Amino acid sequence: MSRTESDPTVSVVVPYSSAHTPERMLEEAKRSIDRQSVRTETIVVEDPDGSGPAATRNRGIERASTRYVAFLDADDLWKPDKLERQLVRMDRTGAGLCLDGDPSMSRDDFFYELFVGDLNEVMSSIVLDTAQVDVRFEEELGRWEDHLFALEAASEGVCFCRETFTARYHETSMSSGRIDATHYLTEGKKYVSLASERVPEVRPFTYVFYRQMYFAMGYYRHDDGEYRDAMAYFCRSLQIGVSPLPVVGLLGSAVFYLLFDVVLGSDR
Repeated sequence: MSRTESDPTVSVVVPYSSAHTPERMLEEAKRSIDRQSVRTETIVVEDPDGSGPAATRNRGIERASTRYVAFLDADDLWKPDKLERQLVRMDRTGAGLCLDGDPSMSRDDFFYELFVGDLNEVMSSIVLDTAQVDVRFEEELGRWEDHLFALEAASEGVCFCRETFTARYHETSMSSGRIDATHYLTEGKKYVSLASERVPEVRPFTYVFYRQMYFAMGYYRHDDGEYRDAMAYFCRSLQIGVSPLPVVGLLGSAVFYLLFDVVLGSDR
């Protein structure tokens, strides 16, 4: 008997913080779960003490009572046939993880795209087969904990379905706040260290991650008006590998530095 023939119930973990998501959006997210064509068990895990999404999702996993566990952020919405399509795909491929993406993507391409490519928002698309995958979110990470989770979960195979959810952005979401550049750099170094240790497949791409991270640091420092620091980070990015964006960033920060810090005598 195939895995889908038994009509499984899917436990759906929804982390929720009223500080970041209006209650009406949570209710809409829950309705998108109820509209699924397979049976579901919705587990809303509130985060009143600000412990963060990693700890909140881990509590949800522990409360789940079914073989299949999915995740939905409280400000996102699922497509009506999302779970059915993913369970069928998992049954056909034998994969322990399914998420949003091109069905033709290989496992190696997935590691690259999630680690340093364009695959970013994955959390609301994930379905796990816990009979194959036993992974938890790294609670010591303040960023990229969802990426590390997906990378580790893909160890038992990964498959993909297109257009499984709709991401909704709003002014109080966790991703809408101003980036703390120092926190970004600290968490980035922790993430790349943990990922390269736990997921050997991403080790060849660590230099790309650092190159991108230092470029992002230059961008954030420039945005903060710290033009000299921005130039230093753009230079570090270019030392790892030459690409157009850090060159443009370096030239732009140099112009602003000369104008505001040198010509106008700023005390930055």
